[in-house]
Amino acid sequence: MQNEEFAKQLIEFILTSQDVVREPRVYANQVTYAFSDKLVEPEDETLFPPMRLHVVRLQPNFVQKNQKLLNQLFEQTKDTNPQGYQDVWLTSSHLTDRGLYLVEYSFE
Repeated sequence: MQNEEFAKQLIEFILTSQDVVREPRVYANQVTYAFSDKLVEPEDETLFPPMRLHVVRLQPNFVQKNQKLLNQLFEQTKDTNPQGYQDVWLTSSHLTDRGLYLVEYSFE
């Protein structure tokens, strides 16, 4: 991800905003969130492509520097792996027909 500061702000927003809805889990190692596209103004539209998915692996140094924040997301998964995770994948989209941004974190 090119803008690590925005990635960190996005995680903080998801963890603190009451306007973010956690979607039902599909897989044990992931969490998905949705929120109004009026709440966040992304600096780069490639992060939220309209009606398409954008997938990026967060850089290992970003994961290491932001371990406490990411652990808060990981704790919301149903992953029972005592080893935790090594990699974090971010999938995002702009659901223009619903006026929502979709953000999913997958932990491997």
